[in-house]
Amino acid sequence: MSSKILVVDDQVSFCHHIQAILQREGYQVVVANNAEQALDALSSRPFDILLTDMKMPGKNGLELFKLAEKIDSDISGIIMTAFGSIASAVTSIKQGMSDYLQKPFDPELLLMTVEKVLRDKRMLKEIRDLRKEIDQRYSFGNIIGKNHEMRKIYELIQRLAPTDARILIIGETGVGKELVAKAIHFNSPRREKPFVGINCAALAENLLESELFGHEKGAFTGASQIKTGKFEYAQGGTMLLDEVGDISPNMQVKLLRVLQEKKFERVGGNDPIDIDVRIISATNQDLEEKIKQKEFRVDLFYRLNVVLIRVPPLRERIEDIPLLVKHFIDALNKTLGKNISGLSSRAMQQLMEYHWPGNVRELENVLERAFYVTNDDTIDQVTFSSYLPTSRNMLCWEIPDTNIPFRTAKSIVIKRFEKTYFSRALERNSGNVSKTAKQTGVNRRTIWRKIKECGLNGNRSEAKEKS
Repeated sequence: MSSKILVVDDQVSFCHHIQAILQREGYQVVVANNAEQALDALSSRPFDILLTDMKMPGKNGLELFKLAEKIDSDISGIIMTAFGSIASAVTSIKQGMSDYLQKPFDPELLLMTVEKVLRDKRMLKEIRDLRKEIDQRYSFGNIIGKNHEMRKIYELIQRLAPTDARILIIGETGVGKELVAKAIHFNSPRREKPFVGINCAALAENLLESELFGHEKGAFTGASQIKTGKFEYAQGGTMLLDEVGDISPNMQVKLLRVLQEKKFERVGGNDPIDIDVRIISATNQDLEEKIKQKEFRVDLFYRLNVVLIRVPPLRERIEDIPLLVKHFIDALNKTLGKNISGLSSRAMQQLMEYHWPGNVRELENVLERAFYVTNDDTIDQVTFSSYLPTSRNMLCWEIPDTNIPFRTAKSIVIKRFEKTYFSRALERNSGNVSKTAKQTGVNRRTIWRKIKECGLNGNRSEAKEKS
């Protein structure tokens, strides 16, 4: 849709001249010859730009713009002034006008000025929309989950966000540690400043140092210009040191110094740079065990761990799965242009009984995969990523959250146990149901039923014999 412009000038012929120029470029243009006519037009429809002369009988252009803003706070203004009235134009800019034109002006200058104001207007709208999306996405109230441990995290975020306390977030891969860090930042006084995250495990020591602190020109081979580091980018904001447990002993010393002195030098530089950055760290490792093994400095641990937040794995908050499913289905419908209404009871049961080694991130991937393969408006079956490792030391049938009813919890534990037991028994016998039945003492028909219920693999050549 073309932009709408209201042109106001007491010279009728000049108004129509401007109208013709703008209309040739596809703009929708309405003209008025005084403030009263302009206000009538503004009250009847929205405009993107008010293009008005400064000196007019009655209210002048700036007074008209102030009244227009009360009608539509999003309207932009361009003031037209006669030669020698630059001072009044500057005053108008200071009071909210977007730009000015000095009469007489060329049609090209008029079009350039209008396009610039519209471009700035679009950019401001994009920034507001992005801020709204960020507020919605990372607001602590929108971290999905009703589990009591998640509710504790919400309360912690609410208490910690206004402070500068350093926070250590621990949890398995895929539980949403970065989401918690962003929720803290975007609910803090630093929210208008950058949030900068870096994966410490993804970079070698020398690259990590350069990424964090930057480097001077000529600091090493290939350093052809000054590089600004992440700490400088995050000035006034928040830095997330993700997978902080993987940094080398040498980098631990340098990071400790930064935390203690609140300043650093670029690689190859000598001038200290002061920083004002909130530090949030995250790891999926047991830092206390790494301290025992002399792999992590205890003094750095205490510097980072002023407040500890543990994000529970998905298998410990299975009651959150239906909420997460709804959240991801809504998001995937919007992203992929589909209209999936939900999951069948069979598919939901699959999700509730799975052990989720990849946590919430895996759940999102499982649902996205289902979106691509289903042709119905309801997902009836899901498939899991078989390449994801399952720890043999992890009891997949461990006790679920005690906030759910006992019968439900018991049923889930039994289902998990049966799936794990028969999966390993069949694996040991290469999928041979007869051998598995003989070894386990379980009837062949029962094993076939469990294969179907749990989505396991049996030797299909025996399928005809089971009946």
